[in-house]
Amino acid sequence: MKQPRFLLFALLLFIVVGCTERSPKYKRLQAQLDSLQAAAVSQTAEFEEIFAIINEIEQGLKSIRETENLLQIQSVRGGEISTSAREQMKNNIQYIAATIEEYKAQIARLESENKNQSTQFQKRLKSLREELVAKERVIDDLSRQIEEKETQIIIQTQHIISMDQSIAVLKADLSELERENERQVVKIGEQDRQIYSGFYVVGEKRDLISAQVLSKGGLFRAAKISYQAEQSAFTKIDIRNVTSIPLHAKKAKVLSIHTSGTYSFDPDANGYLHLTISNPALFWEQTKYLVIKVN
Repeated sequence: MKQPRFLLFALLLFIVVGCTERSPKYKRLQAQLDSLQAAAVSQTAEFEEIFAIINEIEQGLKSIRETENLLQIQSVRGGEISTSAREQMKNNIQYIAATIEEYKAQIARLESENKNQSTQFQKRLKSLREELVAKERVIDDLSRQIEEKETQIIIQTQHIISMDQSIAVLKADLSELERENERQVVKIGEQDRQIYSGFYVVGEKRDLISAQVLSKGGLFRAAKISYQAEQSAFTKIDIRNVTSIPLHAKKAKVLSIHTSGTYSFDPDANGYLHLTISNPALFWEQTKYLVIKVN
């Protein structure tokens, strides 16, 4: 008896449930349940996307902090930064600035697209936004420092170029002065040689006439010295250094005009005379040509 009763209860339950599932109310409730389940799945996916974005921003901020520390260390040693390192710093700063703008846009989108935000969620977004703003200020400051250093480098480079040009001009002027000084030295040397050059000739009368140093005089007329004689007949000397002239003769006479008392004839051990000039300045004052006749 028990088995037929159980079968009858199951049949009645099946009939009741079957009728309920076919009722409009049940269908409406089932549709609501399906909609809530779909909304829950969508909300879960949305939360997962939001937290993925937040995690991405937080990891990005960690990377920015590390790069920022390196940039600040390099900026402290700015005087040692090479051109390539400075360009790398600029590239890093530009990349960080672009990344910060991208993160700020993502946070703004999260705030605008998610109206039902919890207090904890709002605090987390606010903290991220504030740190991004702080990093933006740091990056702006580093950019300004690099620009100032580049301006200083440009000014220093221009100053160095200007100094190099001035040095080049000074070197050119100095070279010209050195060449002028050399010309003056040569000129002064030539003038000295002319001023302090003296000429003398020693010979018997016939030799002096033959050399056209002495001309034949007429009857009862003394012979006259020719200062137009060829230079080859005379010996050139520096009157500052030569004060004694060997004559190789035992008799001699000065025919050219020289102040008396400024010279003398002095014999050597063999009796041969030397012309000794005791006062060169006065001796050569009237003429630089000395003519000595010997016998």
